[in-house]
Amino acid sequence: MTDAIYLDPNEFYRAEMDSWTELWDDNLSLYANISEILGQAVMLPQRDLMLPIVATYLLVPSKWAKVLPILFSWGGKGSGKSTTAIFAAKLHGINSTFSATDTFSAIRNALDSMRWIDGEDRELERDGVILPWDNIHTGTFKKDERIYQMLLFGYNRSTDKISIAQTDGTNKEFHVFSPKIISSIDDLHLNMELEELHRRLLVIPHKSFDAFSYEEKKQYEDFDIHADRIDIDSIHWDGIEDKFFSFWNNSENCKLYAKYRNILTKKGKKEFKHSMKSEQWIISIDLIVTGLVAGTWRNIPDAINHMEKYWDYANSNIFNQSPAIIEHLEAFIEDEVGVQRQMNRQLEEAGRRGIPLIINPQKLKNRLEYHKNRGELNIYFNQETVVKIMSSLGWKLTAKGWVEKR
Repeated sequence: MTDAIYLDPNEFYRAEMDSWTELWDDNLSLYANISEILGQAVMLPQRDLMLPIVATYLLVPSKWAKVLPILFSWGGKGSGKSTTAIFAAKLHGINSTFSATDTFSAIRNALDSMRWIDGEDRELERDGVILPWDNIHTGTFKKDERIYQMLLFGYNRSTDKISIAQTDGTNKEFHVFSPKIISSIDDLHLNMELEELHRRLLVIPHKSFDAFSYEEKKQYEDFDIHADRIDIDSIHWDGIEDKFFSFWNNSENCKLYAKYRNILTKKGKKEFKHSMKSEQWIISIDLIVTGLVAGTWRNIPDAINHMEKYWDYANSNIFNQSPAIIEHLEAFIEDEVGVQRQMNRQLEEAGRRGIPLIINPQKLKNRLEYHKNRGELNIYFNQETVVKIMSSLGWKLTAKGWVEKR
């Protein structure tokens, strides 16, 4: 073999690609630039509501944040759900996203290597740690329970420590707190087996532009999807991470972050009000603070108003979609005890005690098997899953059968 010069495809493509610098406007805020780029790369059905939240999430400083939701891009094939994670990796200076084939150990070690400036001492934390995780599925969590636990505990800095036993009998500690962006076609936020994960998710729905409604397309009426849309892979992104790191390396920005976070979390009477559920408020705080510092929102009331609108939408349109198994169980319960329940109401109105409602466990099992064989269930069910769902519907399993809680 002759001594030939190696031709690097990356160098040739880079020379032909447009640079991200041609998309950047130094007269705009960090948020405005990131939002503009992301808004041309990802078409969101609820653009005005979702885009500010997604763009702000990409700008969260892991070093300063304390509690963060997991950004979940949810949609079918061709919906652009993977683009957010890919762009986030570019912005944070990471070479690639993680995938469903990555092991718990690989992800844990990658987060650990990203986090520390001082290696083994682990006292000086580096900013910009992020987990962009593309195309995972329900089976990812079943494959290794530790991956699921990493997501559950890694959303809060105070509970993110994972201890791993070493061969010499000692334990090595890893910290897994960071912004996390995951994408999937599976409705993870509705899966009863992942119930603990639900309250940690910030769900962003995606669908193909062709499936947008008339009202959804109106948000893009001045946008030519064929000519104006940015293909992430056609842009040369080298150096864009400097914008992120220089912003959070500015002491004034960090001082402002600490100030806003203290205002939102300090004990006592506050100058603002919100209508969010407590768990939704807690995971929104660092996102709000990031947006206030980076330029998403002008002030605290504006930020709270936007997040209230998001959670109202999510509660009404995202989290209220019952899995098919729940709908079938509700119909089964009505078939079994609906008449007796009505009779009980009449007895109680007459001052008499109603008859306890009991459902035969075998009949319930047979009903679920029937729907399973017809392909009418959208999740795999086992006894533990059925017990959890029936409990949420107000029933407990006893020696007598399924008994309604009173």
